[in-house]
Amino acid sequence: MRKIILGIVLGCSGLAQAQELVFNTPIQLSSVINSSDEELAPLLSPDGNTLYFIRAFHDANTGGKFAGTDIWMSKKDEQGQWMQASRMDNVWNNKRSNAVVGINAEQNVVYLLNGYNNKSGVAFSKLINGQWGQPEFISIPGINRDDFVGFYVNPQFDVILVSMKGKDTLGEEDLYISLKDSAGNWTEPRNLGPTINTKGFEISPFLSIDKSKLFFTSNGHGGFGDGDVLVSERLYGTWDIWSVPKNLGNTINTKGFDSYFSIYGDTIAYYARGNEEKSNIFKVDVSYSINVLPAGSQFLTVEELNEIYPKRLSMRLDFSKGNSTLSSDQNEIIWFITNRILAKKDIKILLWVREEEDNIVTIARTAEIIRSMRLVGLDDTKVSISSHRIKPELSKQGGVIEILLFK
Repeated sequence: MRKIILGIVLGCSGLAQAQELVFNTPIQLSSVINSSDEELAPLLSPDGNTLYFIRAFHDANTGGKFAGTDIWMSKKDEQGQWMQASRMDNVWNNKRSNAVVGINAEQNVVYLLNGYNNKSGVAFSKLINGQWGQPEFISIPGINRDDFVGFYVNPQFDVILVSMKGKDTLGEEDLYISLKDSAGNWTEPRNLGPTINTKGFEISPFLSIDKSKLFFTSNGHGGFGDGDVLVSERLYGTWDIWSVPKNLGNTINTKGFDSYFSIYGDTIAYYARGNEEKSNIFKVDVSYSINVLPAGSQFLTVEELNEIYPKRLSMRLDFSKGNSTLSSDQNEIIWFITNRILAKKDIKILLWVREEEDNIVTIARTAEIIRSMRLVGLDDTKVSISSHRIKPELSKQGGVIEILLFK
């Protein structure tokens, strides 16, 4: 079975490791989902039993074959197999382009591409007594409706990703983010910046459930075809700093147009694979593989460490429950180590998150440590964080982060 590996540096169990997403060979879904026409934008319900997608150029669509896209769905039977897909009724579908762009965690609210009025935003429909209600409008300021616009709404309903041509777009469509403010209103979308966006297009965004990974399709980062799926890591708990996007490789990406990638529980993913004739929906099993660091990368030896700091100096930072503030002693340790490696270009820092009581608190703690390192002049590119890929041990007492050096 062919596999593609995407590697990112991290730490675990005292060893420097690289945990990698491993994609098995994608499998095209059967004719109960795919037709002789075009299928796109698959989204799986949180319980994994309902698959929503859109179908284009289909005679049964509202308005006929050459109208907009319609929303279709399939449910699993008792054996876990997808049943024959059916078109959602006209509560969701009309002659415009219709699509599901998000599902809430309770599965009783579905977010929709707003094809129901001429306002800028998205729509939502509530499940009441087993029936989906009429779509209601959600206002998002600053949406450009003059060209292609796409959305992804996360299950917690506090992040909306937008693909559009904005006033500060770098090329074609760029990715933007809108966040819900303290009053419950959505902010004007903010460009995700040049690390993500290029002179080409960036479309079909999807955010992992923990909000740490952004998957999207672009033709501006190089690759294998007309549009490739990439992934970028959100760094330091901010929406402004992202890792350089990584191509998912030629098992996922083809010479055609690959898009609308979504991943669930880091175990299964769905996406649309297109060629010159049409686009169909594929499923791919996902796993993690843990390997040692790439050739040439390793922890410093005891002798090398002794040249940087004395044996008696502990590199372990302990935090009480819920606390992310560094003590004066902790700051002194961080500043001492950072100063010692500033001039050593080949040495990098791994923040190994050994224990945590909460992921949000861990993000705040690592952000504080990195801010402290910046005060001494350390470049962010010299710091890796283990918890971006490996879950730390859970603790009810607090958290533990260890500073490790590698080259």
